[in-house]
Amino acid sequence: MYLFGYGSLINLNSAQKSFKRKISYKDLIPVKIKGLKKVWNAIEVVDFDDEKQVNTVFLNLQKDENSYANGVVVKITEDELELLKLREKNYSNIIIDKKNVTNMTLDEDIITFMTTNEEKIAKKTNTDCVIASKYIDILTNSFENYDDEFVKEYKQQTLSNFPFELKEGTYKFSDPIQNKLAKEGVNEQK
Repeated sequence: MYLFGYGSLINLNSAQKSFKRKISYKDLIPVKIKGLKKVWNAIEVVDFDDEKQVNTVFLNLQKDENSYANGVVVKITEDELELLKLREKNYSNIIIDKKNVTNMTLDEDIITFMTTNEEKIAKKTNTDCVIASKYIDILTNSFENYDDEFVKEYKQQTLSNFPFELKEGTYKFSDPIQNKLAKEGVNEQK
């Protein structure tokens, strides 16, 4: 099966934290998927160095027949999917028809993570939400590994007109298992 990553999973260092096997940028295949768009509205509660329990907004997907989202696909196993579910705990598993990939042909449908729980979706009127600047860094630090077209489209779709204030500082997820799989790594010993 394939997994579509459109946020921190486009960054090899970030993605590697949820895989026991070694992956490389060759495993992260750039794709365009029609019928979806990236939006800033998935709420996670995180702890910043200077403030705890902050509603922090991360990327999400939204159905939109007139749009497409770029990101990457990576071939995964059932065991890897189970670890990724722990990392992406507030997201639902969504199946994407392989025919919706516009720039290549895949032999299987794709799984992705999308927040569908209304309680975890930020509205533009939410004044208590922020976007972590360090999350933006995770996204942009991956750009050197992709071609100019991918980076240009990604920036246009994702990194303009942020709907919430950016917050500086290091953060960690409040949930310890989620934090381990997103920030520390499945292979790291404590």
